[in-house]
Amino acid sequence: MALILPVILLIIMAIVDFGLLFNSYMVINNAAREGARNAAIGSTDVKVSGIVEEVTGMLDQSRLTFTVTPSEALRKKGDEITVTVTYQNQLITPIISAIVSNPVQITAKAVMRME
Repeated sequence: MALILPVILLIIMAIVDFGLLFNSYMVINNAAREGARNAAIGSTDVKVSGIVEEVTGMLDQSRLTFTVTPSEALRKKGDEITVTVTYQNQLITPIISAIVSNPVQITAKAVMRME
């Protein structure tokens, strides 16, 4: 038991870290898609910013960045709009963070055509 327990705990913590990382990826992927959709139907950059922040409400906003290209003034019907959301995900297991760079940068991008 004394030999196997540390290995089992390490595996369990790796599963927890991966689960949290995957959850963060799913949230920012959804935020990028929602932001791109709203920008494509003519929303302002301020409204797109509010939507991305609303969708990512469960994440630490200080580690979240996003961009909308092209800018609101340069958009015209038929152009592609790209929303890129980046999040610095903090790992919670010290041993795993020694193996993998911590924080892990997660990026999601959504592209939609302006309507």
